[in-house]
Amino acid sequence: MMRPLHRPLACGTALIVGSMLLFSLSDVFAKQLARSVHPVEIAWLRCLGAVFLLLPVVAARPELLRSARPGAQIARGLSLLASTTLLIAALRHLGLAEATMLVFMSPFILTALSALLFGDRVSGSHWAAVGIGLAGVAVVVRPGMDGMTAAAALPILSSLCWAVGMLCTRRIGIGDPPVTTLVWSVAVGLVAASLAVPFHFTPLDAGQAIAAAGMAAAWTTAHFCIVLAYRTHPAWQLAPFSYSQVVWSVILGHAVFAELPDALAFLGSALILSGGLLAALRRPAAAAREREA
Repeated sequence: MMRPLHRPLACGTALIVGSMLLFSLSDVFAKQLARSVHPVEIAWLRCLGAVFLLLPVVAARPELLRSARPGAQIARGLSLLASTTLLIAALRHLGLAEATMLVFMSPFILTALSALLFGDRVSGSHWAAVGIGLAGVAVVVRPGMDGMTAAAALPILSSLCWAVGMLCTRRIGIGDPPVTTLVWSVAVGLVAASLAVPFHFTPLDAGQAIAAAGMAAAWTTAHFCIVLAYRTHPAWQLAPFSYSQVVWSVILGHAVFAELPDALAFLGSALILSGGLLAALRRPAAAAREREA
């Protein structure tokens, strides 16, 4: 009989899947803005909007500005700024689903690095789950890889920066509250982006300002969910569920940009979900064997 997901893993899974939906929504806004706004300015707007959203929280609790690991917080903020800027640059030239697929090298990178740097025990079934998820991503999007263009390299570099940022999140651990980590990340990103944005700034019209606000709100909430999830669960355990962003990108890409999924896209989505379920169901069984040993 199939055992249900235990509560902590179910909560972590919900946070990851929800954050992936929010990231996809933020990317939709970013892709719309990228038609006429420079990626550096869009990244700056994301950080600026997040800072405004967090100001009331910081005003009520100024102790959130104190960090036990400021170095890791700065590294996280810079890594995530680089990741989001590279992805936005890719969205100027690639479809939403294609860019998302290429970014999703990051769960594999994250799984490997967490095992190498933190000594996490990653079973063969979890490596298989990551592989199944990556295969599903490839089936969903099926980008033409005959000639690797500079635009296609951008989301790959974004995925590397994202994985580094998540490792910094793990390094921070429970030393700082989740809101402190979020505040530091957006503040570091805003300061760094502010150094470059004067060279690329163009005024926004009303529609662009609304899109920028929606982008920042979705992005900020998604990052808060990520911090909550990764501070209590190993990276490899949650990584397969990040593939749900591909499903969201296919749905939103069709709804907003008229990208029509076909039968193979649905097959890929099934593989992505299968990889996540394999990781979720195999972990309790492996833990039980360890307790019996």
